Amino acid sequence: MLEVRNLRKVYKTKKGADVNALDGITLQFPETGMVFLLGKSGSGKSTLLNVCGGLDAPTEGEIIVKGRSSRDFSQSDFDSYRNTFIGFIFQEYNILNEFSVEDNIALALELQGKPKDKAAIKALLEEVDLEGYAKRKPNTLSGGQKQRIAIARALVKSPEIIMADEPTGALDSNTGKQVFDTLKKLSKDKLVLVVSHDREFAELYGDRIIELKDGKILSDVSKTQLEQQTLSANLHAVGDVLCIKRGSDLTEQDFEKIKNFLKGSDEDVIIANNQNDVKNFKKVSRISDEGGKEVFRVTDNDKIEKKQYTKEDSRFIRSRLPMRHAVKIGASSLGKKPIRLVFTALLCTVAFTLFGLLSTLTLYDSHATFNQTLSDSDISLLHLQKDYLSQNTWYSYGEEMDTYDASFSAYFGKSEIKELSAKFGTDAFGGIPAENSVSLLASDSAYWVSNVSSVALLPEGHPLRSQINGEYPKAEDEMVISSYVAEMFVACGTYDHEGNTLSVTNADALIGKKINLGGYVYKITGILNTGTTPPEFDELKNTQDTSTVLYRDYLSYMQDALHGVIFVSEARIDTLAEEYRYRRNDRSQYAYLVYAFQKNGSYEFPENQNAYYKDIVEADASKVIYFDENNATVADGKVVVSASSFASYLTEYLYQLVDEENQKAEEEYNKKIEAGAEVMGPDYSKSEKYNRIAETASQFGMGGYYKVNEDEKTEEFIPFTEEEMKKKLDDIMDFVKKEKIPLKIAYKPFDMDNQRGIGDQNESEIIGIELAEAEKRREEYVYLTTDAVNALWEIQKNTLGHYETISSKYSDPADAAFSTVFLPYTHSEQVADFYWDIYSDDTFGEDDSRIRISSASIDSLRMVDSMVNSLSQVFLYVGIGFAAFAILLFWNFISVSISQKKREIGILRAVGARGSDVFRIFFSESFIIAFICIVLSLAACIVGCGFINAEVVEMVGASIFVFGPISIAILIAIGLATALISTFLPVFTAARKKPVDSIRSL
Repeated sequence: MLEVRNLRKVYKTKKGADVNALDGITLQFPETGMVFLLGKSGSGKSTLLNVCGGLDAPTEGEIIVKGRSSRDFSQSDFDSYRNTFIGFIFQEYNILNEFSVEDNIALALELQGKPKDKAAIKALLEEVDLEGYAKRKPNTLSGGQKQRIAIARALVKSPEIIMADEPTGALDSNTGKQVFDTLKKLSKDKLVLVVSHDREFAELYGDRIIELKDGKILSDVSKTQLEQQTLSANLHAVGDVLCIKRGSDLTEQDFEKIKNFLKGSDEDVIIANNQNDVKNFKKVSRISDEGGKEVFRVTDNDKIEKKQYTKEDSRFIRSRLPMRHAVKIGASSLGKKPIRLVFTALLCTVAFTLFGLLSTLTLYDSHATFNQTLSDSDISLLHLQKDYLSQNTWYSYGEEMDTYDASFSAYFGKSEIKELSAKFGTDAFGGIPAENSVSLLASDSAYWVSNVSSVALLPEGHPLRSQINGEYPKAEDEMVISSYVAEMFVACGTYDHEGNTLSVTNADALIGKKINLGGYVYKITGILNTGTTPPEFDELKNTQDTSTVLYRDYLSYMQDALHGVIFVSEARIDTLAEEYRYRRNDRSQYAYLVYAFQKNGSYEFPENQNAYYKDIVEADASKVIYFDENNATVADGKVVVSASSFASYLTEYLYQLVDEENQKAEEEYNKKIEAGAEVMGPDYSKSEKYNRIAETASQFGMGGYYKVNEDEKTEEFIPFTEEEMKKKLDDIMDFVKKEKIPLKIAYKPFDMDNQRGIGDQNESEIIGIELAEAEKRREEYVYLTTDAVNALWEIQKNTLGHYETISSKYSDPADAAFSTVFLPYTHSEQVADFYWDIYSDDTFGEDDSRIRISSASIDSLRMVDSMVNSLSQVFLYVGIGFAAFAILLFWNFISVSISQKKREIGILRAVGARGSDVFRIFFSESFIIAFICIVLSLAACIVGCGFINAEVVEMVGASIFVFGPISIAILIAIGLATALISTFLPVFTAARKKPVDSIRSL
């Protein structure tokens, strides 16, 4: 298989003296077996291994591989020889940190032009006890695990020779033993050459030991098995060791032989009969249970099997490094010198930008720039919003104090959205801001944004409906979530509508589940495929840092995408729209009343019995339960109250009944005592039913109960489910009807300054209860008609130190439902012009309304657009001075990068990569740098002048310059010329470097 003849390797010292690292070495190696190369430092053992492996070329002599002499090898042939036959294992592991375990192993296969065989890699990982480690990165592994990865990489291409240079030098003894155990197992059908300094391991594992000194072979011995010699039934000899089988059965002749054996020794002799001592002695002396003994004898080369090889046997496989690996390795060093990279890229960007964009800046056209921004961007969805202008007036105790103009969000009508879709063919749909977030069990990643930005409605027949896995919502309590939200639930877990842990392993399992969102329970009926996020945001998956520019860009991207949108039924949209329209003029921060319940036909107003008064339209219609279906309309004299308000009345009323019943019981008890009857005490049993219902009503008002933990001396609040609340209400109402308890309430406006009720008393019948979500159940509400709310406000506002009124010519259309219109951008000229009309017209119309684009990219463009003209001259004057310097700096950057990549080069060359593969790596890096510079030049154009105002660069995400053919040609010419001139010579030199030079740099 492998033979070396008359190898000499001479090195020159710094002083010019010759050093013979190898001095005329000739060796023949067997096809299989484990051969150790021993010797002190400088003895030549590593040099011999490097020469045998083709990492270094001998000064004289030759290597013969399957009958093929190295005298005719080119450097490329040596590379191909390693790629075909050799698997290297180094002391320092030498695995690529940029790659996963799987990719490190697969690299050896891919260099042979073979596909990435995941099954083979998995089997190898199992063989080296690293099952399940395929996706791990090397920096998460221990030294022993890294060495086993190196072994797996060496084995994956099934090499016929494994060369290991001090494979256990950086490992502890236990881990080192595991490595040698693995190599020993491999040596059964492969040739394993091991450079080591550990003679004990060499004698234990080696089939052959070659010891070197001063570049010459000091000894060459091979392991031989000595068979035992039978002296008698109980006596055996193996070498100079006498073995006694059973001492109690010895004969006189046996004793005589033992005596003669002992007399034949001039040294001390130890006789032991303790079995542990005997066992340990056999282990140390390498005596097997059968009586044989391992010894080393001078290697007989005539006994090494000689094989005849064909040209096909010695055919080499020429390597070809996959481009993705070349790019990955080329890019790996960029982050190691960020200051140099930023400085180089900035100066090159200045040169590229100023030369390339001179004509563009001179003829700057805002309209064309806007169209180009849309065309160049990845925008697929734009948001339209409507504002209206209002006149706001501040009052104090009813007296006008100040007036100013302000703008507020307005609502689009459903008919307006249909008109937009019909006119521009963009399949517009509407939404309402959600301003809610989903609850997550745990999230340690900035990648997961739990905010739900909008609640939207997809009309019947909308193309996006075909991308839903499941069904589109039909009921108010149903929704479709995005695939992004589904992935977030799978990754982080969430809670169901009852607060229980909801963990799923795949998105489909979410369909049919119920969750609480914004105090409302939704059932998930489907998942909309909203696509994947751009790969540049993937690094956010591994960090919690939300202060980076990347994270801010990510939020801008999420603002323009559909990932944070949920889709609901039209009925739900109508409900939400009604709530949002009312909240636009919400006065809840002032809207208090004082209320009382009927007691014995009259009302007593406690001054602290305060509640919000609300218009009935603000109540959640799906949560309101009316006592009588025929009496289910809030009108004059009729109200709906919250569960808490209802419980307050009922418990107070019941405790009054308890007092009355207890008083009757005591009176009856006193009468019996006076009459001389023997009684145990007052009979309070009639009041117990009132106490029980009062307790039920109290828990109903709280929306749950407190559970005491006796061990921890703590209390835990347990909220009722919606079903439990309804059951409690049924029990309460059965009692109310049976006892004929009046459901009457009286209320007055509330004086905020004096904290008391004022004005006339209003009496109403309670006709229903709002069963809000768990977190809102304790709030006190009284829902009235619009007229009643306005009447209370007219009285209350005169008691307020300040309040505000809003007036405008604008009013929402009758079918207003959406605060946002989502318009898919089709990159058509017609749609771009439509957006330009909106973008360029920033004024309010005759009805005090306007439409604006709320896209993050367009918002950035608006800020930068006004800056461009004033900065255009700077490019011309500064660019000329920096152009030449940028080229020199680029050259220096690549040269330093080559120096820092010696480790990766050494690893690749050892695995089998050729010089042309190294050439691809450095050219990949050079073009990556060129690409970065071009991208940064585009960014510089967007912000106006990157080297003057770096903060603007961080804010802008849109293209603001229109590049014509001349500008493009100039930019490409500058970029290519800089890349080629600055990288060709250093790359060419590095690609021709010998592998051993790179290995020595490790």
